[in-house]
Amino acid sequence: MGVLWLEVLVVGLVANFITDFYEYFLERGLGKNRDWHLVGRWVAYLGRGTFSHKDIAKAPAMRNEFALGWLCHYLVGIYFAAIYLIILAAPPAQSVSLWNALAFGLATVLLPWLILIPGQGGGFFAAKTERPNFIRITSLSVHAVFGVSLYLGFLVYHAIW
Repeated sequence: MGVLWLEVLVVGLVANFITDFYEYFLERGLGKNRDWHLVGRWVAYLGRGTFSHKDIAKAPAMRNEFALGWLCHYLVGIYFAAIYLIILAAPPAQSVSLWNALAFGLATVLLPWLILIPGQGGGFFAAKTERPNFIRITSLSVHAVFGVSLYLGFLVYHAIW
């Protein structure tokens, strides 16, 4: 059985919503920064051929960078949901489980550590940031929540459809 686009959309949106809610509490409780405008700025500069910055915060602001950052955040989450569901549907097909969703979510932390943060000037694994261990630990926790939320999104989809 293949993966349906509606399933991907529901699973991805549920996972993003829950993860965003969790990140909101990290922001309020621990001071974790959710700089979607800087993500949007980085993406906008990608469109102009600039992949890496010394410090993205010092790069000139781009038009609609906050909206672009949020849009990319949700598109990436939905894309990750698609990858997860496609992997499990491929032969030999496996069942969605809390454990494989958690493992997948944890694996997705490699993308910000190896692409986004270095591209913004924070170095690989956030090594050049002011609080590298804080960023690493909170990123791991956020991606763990994303993985669990993929599983919850799968349950929501199958409870409704």
